[in-house]
Amino acid sequence: MTFPFSRVTVTQERDFERENVIGKRSSYLKSNPMVRFEEDPVYRDKVEKLEKGLTKFPGHRRSHWLLDLGGNTGGETTVLVQKGFRIILSDINEVALEIAKERAKKFELEVPRCVAADVHALPFAGETFQAVMVIEALHHFHDYGRSLGEIFRVLEPGGGFMALEPNGWNPFRRLSEIRDRFRGTIEKSFTRKQLIRLLEKAGFSSIEVVPVPGGRSTLRMVDVPFYRRGVARFHGWLQRTYPRFFGAYQIWALKPGEASGETPTWPDFLQVPGGGERVHFDGRAWQSSEASYPNHHEIPVLIDADRVENDA
Repeated sequence: MTFPFSRVTVTQERDFERENVIGKRSSYLKSNPMVRFEEDPVYRDKVEKLEKGLTKFPGHRRSHWLLDLGGNTGGETTVLVQKGFRIILSDINEVALEIAKERAKKFELEVPRCVAADVHALPFAGETFQAVMVIEALHHFHDYGRSLGEIFRVLEPGGGFMALEPNGWNPFRRLSEIRDRFRGTIEKSFTRKQLIRLLEKAGFSSIEVVPVPGGRSTLRMVDVPFYRRGVARFHGWLQRTYPRFFGAYQIWALKPGEASGETPTWPDFLQVPGGGERVHFDGRAWQSSEASYPNHHEIPVLIDADRVENDA
């Protein structure tokens, strides 16, 4: 357990998320994202918000690369990939990405490309992605300025950033943040003004932060203890009815400039974390001239903490 008022490190957050997703592995593998999309109206509404949000950016083409950062097991991305979007699913937790691939194969769905990465040092060439989306994950990042700076770097000029984030005015969120500090994870929600300031500081323009209705999906309710379900249902009603204070924020922002229109080829845009030298797969690991990185179930793990120095 982390002392509740101490700063949670990236490594501690990664360890927490690994343990959390391993404990829910069987639950994740039982759920077909496409069936959930068809049968769970709250989940369907969420995915449709993302789909409309991604197509909102100027010059959007589904054939261009998009990046889902902090995507966990990638249910939403899996649905969007079936709809023709070309998405790299990325998370610092390679076990979650492994589950995403395993689940897609189990239900005979198209499997998204996966790359394990730390958002503070992304292993992608600059100006690679037409859009970057962060689904309820920005508040988990250790250093918001550095993370948004890396997102800005890998976006092509004219590219867009889109996110869904909890509302910082929501008192239920504030209570959950206190609980989660005792559990050992990072939870912090933002106000609209705070989000705008962070994005402006990172260099983004045309920023929109709009409150949108939320709710409690069927799958999420299964995970809620019986004694808390009444409160959870009430919170879901508040999210739908009073989104200004209890809903989520949907965020859009643009990187100034005009795109070249070129689409990079996989895996040519994979680089050492933070950008620089290209890495290549030698059949066992991902190699640069100075170091190697693991390949976890055909997932590049391009994270500095996993770096192994090559012999001189």
